[in-house]
Amino acid sequence: MFAGLIHNRRFLFRPVLTIFTLAGLAMLISLGGWQLKRLDWKQDLVAKIEARAEGLPLALEEAIARAETGEDMEYTPVRASGRLQPGLEAHLFGSYEGAAGIYLFAAVKPQNVDSLVYVNFGFVPQSVVKTVTQAPLSQFLDSPEITGLFRYREELSPPASWFQSAEQSPDGLWFVRDPVRFAKAAQVEVLPYYIDSFAREGAQWPMGGTTRLDFRNTHLDYALTWFGLAAVLFGIWVVFSLPKR
Repeated sequence: MFAGLIHNRRFLFRPVLTIFTLAGLAMLISLGGWQLKRLDWKQDLVAKIEARAEGLPLALEEAIARAETGEDMEYTPVRASGRLQPGLEAHLFGSYEGAAGIYLFAAVKPQNVDSLVYVNFGFVPQSVVKTVTQAPLSQFLDSPEITGLFRYREELSPPASWFQSAEQSPDGLWFVRDPVRFAKAAQVEVLPYYIDSFAREGAQWPMGGTTRLDFRNTHLDYALTWFGLAAVLFGIWVVFSLPKR
């Protein structure tokens, strides 16, 4: 088909068309290359998380100390013992397996750690949110032992920050997993890390163990799309540069 379009045509250099085509090709090829780099990054991330999340839990104070030196501790299993701090809960809007609800964050004062740490104790579906949030959290947690994954605060960057609010809504909900903001609203200080609690035996709500460890990886599809558009653009340039005699 393409050969038929250029049959019996001679090349005619069009400066303006060529300039715009080169600019478009540069942009499309750059985007494709960027997606290939993101593909490598995502594959490394998934491999790291899968290997790390199945390791033996570290003491929380050791994980914090290593994080403070700059070591990447994201998704490292940790363990801690601590006391719940009533009245400092944060309700993060979210969903799990298609059900809407909240993730219940609560402040804990761990042993051997000088500061408070927020713990995501897990998901609560909308149907029982009032029941769970209006009762003392200790009613649902039968042990001061906490095990889970070490996580860093979520900080929005453009373009996500243009559309998603990091502030608390008028009805008390949060939309970003940021313990620093939770603590600021409660007028306390905490570390910029939190723990995603594992599932607790015999505890229905909040339901722990909901950390997402499977990541959608479509970077190769995006890369092929950008490169394909670059090929189409080049083909259009060729056709318009070969007018009929």
